[in-house]
Amino acid sequence: MDEFKLEDIKDIHVGDIPAAKKGIIDSLNGKDLLKEEVPVEHMSSYKQGHQIGTEIENLLKGDQRDY
Repeated sequence: MDEFKLEDIKDIHVGDIPAAKKGIIDSLNGKDLLKEEVPVEHMSSYKQGHQIGTEIENLLKGDQRDY
């Protein structure tokens, strides 16, 4: 897997911002609590947000190894 850099987020297009934010929050919480609130037509944006949240978490975990 290629190394993820925070700058890479700007190249991810999510579509519906509110749905993507819910995906990010759910990803960082480790539970899909907000998924049911996302309309089916915006589910791809939710999934993109979830991916961003996962990448952020992995980045933070990698940062912790440096200390």
